[in-house]
Amino acid sequence: MIRPAAPLMACLLSCTPAPRAWPSPDAVTYGKLRARLHALREARPQSPWAAGIHVVVREPSTGRTIEGRGGLAVAPGRAVRMILVGGAGSTLLDAWVSPDRYRVAIPALDRVRTGRDEAVDLPVGFLRWWFLAPLTGTVFAASDPAGDDVWLVRSGASVVELRAVGCARGEGLLAVRRTPLRAEQVRECRAPSSGASVGDSAEYDDLMSGLHVEIAVESVASTPPDDAAFQDPDLPGGAR
Repeated sequence: MIRPAAPLMACLLSCTPAPRAWPSPDAVTYGKLRARLHALREARPQSPWAAGIHVVVREPSTGRTIEGRGGLAVAPGRAVRMILVGGAGSTLLDAWVSPDRYRVAIPALDRVRTGRDEAVDLPVGFLRWWFLAPLTGTVFAASDPAGDDVWLVRSGASVVELRAVGCARGEGLLAVRRTPLRAEQVRECRAPSSGASVGDSAEYDDLMSGLHVEIAVESVASTPPDDAAFQDPDLPGGAR
């Protein structure tokens, strides 16, 4: 992401353990769990939105913490764009991810990464699933241990464990996403609404490298973001 967050660029080649088996709920409970997940999906933003964010990154190998502010623009199903700026006003990260391509620029390292398939050392697949097609996938197990709704969802080559959890703002969600080469999670706390709101927060953890990222929403745009924000930055006319 930036120089202290270099482990984002480290190859992560270990496989992760398979999710545990769960007891099967009865038909009525299972139906309620599926309906609850459908409601959570419907509550995610359906239209383009943008927010000002504050980001804290804790890098595991050096123990250093860096902070930045910037903007996040999301067009569900189309693209997500995130630009972070450091205290000196320099761009720390410029990331653009669409369903079939990504571009991640790290000016401090004079590095630009592009590609199409999910990367083993960048959270491209997670960003696609979390922002572009949030909570989607085929439910193949569900349970409600200790009163927490839990689902196992298969999305492409990944398996995601979703868990509804309590949080101060009312809507908490923990998602652990596993692929043969990655394991990562996000814990989100948001107000019960169909869009982002000031005070919403999320914590992302790369469970293999130990990288920890905290994101807090500081402002929400009152109008949809400009269409140029979602264009491929490498194409003529694309936003940079």
